[in-house]
Amino acid sequence: MLWFYWAGFLVYAVFVIYIGWRGYRSQKPSDELKVDFWAAGKTLGPWATGLSISASFMSISWSCVYAVQLAYWYGLGALWLLAIPWLIVMGFYYALTPHFRKMPAFSQPEMLAQRFGEKVRVYFALPLAFVFLVWGGAEIFAAAHILSPILDAPFHLVLALVALVVATYSYLGGFSAVVTTDKVQFALVAFFILSISWIAARAAFLGNGVLEVLKSLPSPPKTNTSALSLFAAGPALIAMTFIAYLPGWIVETDIWLRLQAAKTNKNARNGVLIASVNSLLFIAVLPMLIGLTTLYLYPPAGTTIPTELGDGAAIFAVLIRDHTPAALSVLLIVGLASASMSTIDTCGNVMALSLSYDLVEPHLAAKNKNMDSAVVARFMSAGAVISAYVYALFTETLWDIFYLSSGILTTTIFIPMIALFRPKANKVRVQWAAMSGFISTFVFYFLETRGLLHKIEPSWLSSTGLGYILFGLIVSGLGYLMAGMFSKRTPSTVQRHLSL
Repeated sequence: MLWFYWAGFLVYAVFVIYIGWRGYRSQKPSDELKVDFWAAGKTLGPWATGLSISASFMSISWSCVYAVQLAYWYGLGALWLLAIPWLIVMGFYYALTPHFRKMPAFSQPEMLAQRFGEKVRVYFALPLAFVFLVWGGAEIFAAAHILSPILDAPFHLVLALVALVVATYSYLGGFSAVVTTDKVQFALVAFFILSISWIAARAAFLGNGVLEVLKSLPSPPKTNTSALSLFAAGPALIAMTFIAYLPGWIVETDIWLRLQAAKTNKNARNGVLIASVNSLLFIAVLPMLIGLTTLYLYPPAGTTIPTELGDGAAIFAVLIRDHTPAALSVLLIVGLASASMSTIDTCGNVMALSLSYDLVEPHLAAKNKNMDSAVVARFMSAGAVISAYVYALFTETLWDIFYLSSGILTTTIFIPMIALFRPKANKVRVQWAAMSGFISTFVFYFLETRGLLHKIEPSWLSSTGLGYILFGLIVSGLGYLMAGMFSKRTPSTVQRHLSL
């Protein structure tokens, strides 16, 4: 079957590169590139918007590894650590979409620059680029860990192949290619997750009733309570997860781009509804089913997870190996490839937007240097994916990746974005909020991982390992407040666009 696995992977790779080439041929002249390359010409309908949002989170690292891993670790309590926060965020986007679309900007740094001046762009573009660099690297890492044993290929070869394919079609087609491939990738990823859910359920329930399996579930390895306990993760970890995720996700750039690319407000909001339904199914229900059935099929020995599952990251590979018919497994390989690429291209696109549109192009314009923005945008798009590949070489675990990166959004971007709607906000305040939040989060993360914060943290906070995010958010808020004491209010130039 190895030749069939490789054939499926390579045929799909050629297909998505062809989509990028089609986008390259159809793009408008350079003077219209910003709308065409970065926002797909603002012509997306509700299904294109909703399926593109869905494809970006229906990824190997989220739906196929992390959500399933959490379900195996905590049982039903895992819903509070990913699915429920994400569904709450979808509700926020539905409510706030008309207000977001009033803002005449493609990106958050551009929005903040319109209010507080061009110099503030760097304070937000670099942290955003870092966050999406981390997310893209995590996706390449997760994809290679699952695909490498199935394709019987070296881990680093699979890393490079996945990155090269995504970099190629991102270079050619920009955001239009990302959205077009997302629609195809959504269908393949949905098929993949549905198939694995059926395979896991069939293996667990064959000869056993559903109630019998549920009664026989062992305690998850991260908790001593029942796998069916909704609060097995504990109130402290749940609370810190909400603090870490919600503020940052509410101002997440990749969702903002898709809402901006929609043709109308109605299309954008309907797209959010479509994405919300998909979130419920592919982030909550099906990963939970896979995680719980794997807990039954491969029970831990107390807190020790079976070696073949790794730390839970290899669940999909083991289910494909042990319980999947050969003919179906070829299609599943294509689904795996599409799942990884759909998120890698999104992360690369946002990272490139932050570096090209928010840093390089304004700098060149200020220096009166004439450089084709198409060239800058294309090389940045490809370079962003290659940078994520380099980061993937040093990745070890998804837990720290998701909490640290989402925490950076919360501690660096959230307060300045809220400041957009505050009449007394000024440039110095948002600069200090961003800079102090970004730097302090890394400092506290270092102290937390070395155990140096445990002496001053209450036990409930220390047990989560996430105190660094809370401290980073507090420092960001203090930076904003203290800067306000020593600076004068800067008049707003685009307040009419920001009014709620």
